Amino acid sequence: MKFQPLIPNRTLWVAATLFIVILGMLSGSRFAGLFPTLTSNPEGVDVSYGYFIDNTNSHILSYVHESAIFRHVENPNEIPWELGSKSYWVKVDVQNLESDHRHLTLYFDTPMIDRLNIYQFNNEGKEINRWRLGDSIERGYTLGDMPPAVNFMVDGFERSELYLHVYSEGFPAMPIWLLEQHEYHTLTQLLHTVWGGFAAIMLVVGVYTFAVYVSLRERVYLVYAGYVGVSMVLLGAVHGFGIYLFPPAIQIFFSNNTVGLTFCLFLLSLLFAHLYLRVHKVQSLLRQVVNYALMVLLGLTMISFVIPEHVSATFLIAIQPVFYALIGVLVWRRWAVAKKWSPMFTFSWIPLVIAGVFPPLLVTGNIEYTLANRYAFMMGHVLTAMLMAMALAERFRQQREESVYQLTHDTLSSSPNVNVLSLVVDQLIDRNNEFTLCCFQIDRFNSLAPYMSVKQKQYFVGEVCNRLHAALNCDAVKVLEGGYRHKHRIACIKEGLFGFVVLSTNKEKIDLLLSSAMDEVDHYVELSDLSIRTQGTIGSSEFPKDGATTDVLLRKAMQAVAETSPLEKRFNAYDSLNSFNRTMNMSLVSDLKRAIENDELDLYHQPQVDLRTGSIHGSEVLLRWEHPKFGQVSPEVFVKLAEEVGLINNLTLWVIKRAFYQQSKLIELGFSRRLSINVSASDIAIPNLVDKIADIAEQYHVPTGTLSLELTESTMVSDYDRLHEVIDRLSQYDIEVSIDDYGTGYSSLTYLSQLPFTELKIDRSFINSLTNSPRKQNIVRATTEMAKSLGLMVVAEGVEDLETASVLKRYGVDIAQGYHYSRPLSFSQYLLYLKRTSLNMPVSVKRPNKFGTQPG
Repeated sequence: MKFQPLIPNRTLWVAATLFIVILGMLSGSRFAGLFPTLTSNPEGVDVSYGYFIDNTNSHILSYVHESAIFRHVENPNEIPWELGSKSYWVKVDVQNLESDHRHLTLYFDTPMIDRLNIYQFNNEGKEINRWRLGDSIERGYTLGDMPPAVNFMVDGFERSELYLHVYSEGFPAMPIWLLEQHEYHTLTQLLHTVWGGFAAIMLVVGVYTFAVYVSLRERVYLVYAGYVGVSMVLLGAVHGFGIYLFPPAIQIFFSNNTVGLTFCLFLLSLLFAHLYLRVHKVQSLLRQVVNYALMVLLGLTMISFVIPEHVSATFLIAIQPVFYALIGVLVWRRWAVAKKWSPMFTFSWIPLVIAGVFPPLLVTGNIEYTLANRYAFMMGHVLTAMLMAMALAERFRQQREESVYQLTHDTLSSSPNVNVLSLVVDQLIDRNNEFTLCCFQIDRFNSLAPYMSVKQKQYFVGEVCNRLHAALNCDAVKVLEGGYRHKHRIACIKEGLFGFVVLSTNKEKIDLLLSSAMDEVDHYVELSDLSIRTQGTIGSSEFPKDGATTDVLLRKAMQAVAETSPLEKRFNAYDSLNSFNRTMNMSLVSDLKRAIENDELDLYHQPQVDLRTGSIHGSEVLLRWEHPKFGQVSPEVFVKLAEEVGLINNLTLWVIKRAFYQQSKLIELGFSRRLSINVSASDIAIPNLVDKIADIAEQYHVPTGTLSLELTESTMVSDYDRLHEVIDRLSQYDIEVSIDDYGTGYSSLTYLSQLPFTELKIDRSFINSLTNSPRKQNIVRATTEMAKSLGLMVVAEGVEDLETASVLKRYGVDIAQGYHYSRPLSFSQYLLYLKRTSLNMPVSVKRPNKFGTQPG
């Protein structure tokens, strides 16, 4: 499967447009000759025209026929039609110049005239015919009235007078053509064909657009379907063919409110542009202006249905320039944002904008009244409807492409994502091609990303991807996607992690390629006046050696990345043995969780001896786990595992609870000794840690003063303020706090002076071979003197012989522990050890009592 970039399908779109235009031109040239010539003065007939304007609408036929003075015109187009509540009387004097009688038709191509009464008089001045046309309610409609015309006969060499009484609330202008009846019938058939074609095209476009709306539920399609429907209603009223679509009463209503329908068309056009160009998606001044304009148009639409049409037409003429200007501003301001759709939207409206010039020019007499000019507006609507339907289809296609693009591409790097990578790898596996799947991780990206803005992150990732892609631009690396401008060879798996496929498993070739890629990526990116070095690590897995599915290969390549040390090497192949050890460790997680919940762990005690008296001062509790399958698991393994998976807090609370339980048993037997418990940095973050310790002590009736918490030096730099708060709370319960493994981490005199520690524990690395190392002796002596000056008790761990114990005693060390005294003992063994050494009672170490007594 290929994912093509988002480019408009210009070839198809332009070809379809040209096809429509050419088809229209061919159809026009083919059928233009079929239309009869429209004229007001046919051959063989002498016709004269005159008009009389009744400004008061009060003159009756008898007065007009006998007394009115008509102003002669050569052509009825010269009659000065004007908006207003007035009547026009037109006199048509027809003289047959031939001996045969003539069957003539007086044709009026304006079905919207409210009242059009025609009266025929013979030579003697006697009325012989009367017709009532127009769309007034009094007259009504019949199917035979379209297009509006009257048929009459004039005998040979006879003369006939026709008086036309015209009244309309709207613009009363209308053409007056005199045709032979057979020419009129031909014209009628052709006009019905034009009307039927227009209605069919608009119905198809409207139904299609509404069907798309039902499928997608996007308002833009519903609005355009409404626009198409209103266009058909409006043109049906203007040209009269609406009588074939609607009941007479409804058609009369539409015909009498064409200005209101035009306002409605403006409203839907603006709303369509608003949705099509996605103006509603952004908060801006333009959006507010469009919203206000929509409300104004809605108000004008409603008002135009209740006020006289000639008044509402004035508003329509005044608002047209503003409407077109607003549409232009919409396109201009949204061109850059919606540049994929704006050109199509603009081009689709061109036919209607051009055709919209014809109606006002016709009614004002600035252009000749011909059928082509008369139906130009209708043809413009047809072209616009078809082109806009195509534009909507193209918009729909691009939206679907954009959805696919978002599903298959990363927004930061604009690279294909893991879905595309997986698809390509699946295809290679199906063809059984050997390959190497590589994962590239940007070093320190997770640390840098929170401090970058979106644009900075895009720029930074883009720079890395460009250099990586340049290094991998060779035939040995699989093309993941053939783009419009360049080919993509890398895919984004997640932020900061990218994958690519090398079509080889040859180690030397791969090492050479990856080495050059690492060198190419290693450079500096300037970001906000900072120069950030971009480096990375690469992990790889091979098919079929390391797996037979995409998920397995990808997971193993990511494992190889995680196991790669930037200090030792920059790329690493998947190692099945190392992975097995990690997998086994991860399998212990559920077992460890179950062991904590079911009390399947044990506490061992290593005695701590007072060097001055030789008595048992207390013990350090050490955690042990006897796994039912793997046997004794090292604490370094499962404690580190607990920290990685978030079980360390549960483990520490279990140790404290079990230690207090065992302490309560010791107190019952008369052995009140101190217990030292190790606490990690993450344990300090346990909510209400001190309160929980106090609750456990109260549960087992154990004085909190017999507990000592040993904190490693790394704990002190994790969260100093939180640590200070916890130690202050511990001091309120007289719980001692010790610095464990002093000298191996980050401790400083500042921490020792500001935090209320009670004990300092020298690490075993300084105690081992103490008697043979003057340097270590100086360090231990200086550390002890410093601790004593701060009022701290000093403990030495790792004491394995009597000579070392003697040196420590001479230096002033208070407490010692190690194999010289005892190995770590189970609780029962520790109990026996205490009984055996019970003659030597512990002596309290004198130190300043800074913390007060235990509360309560």
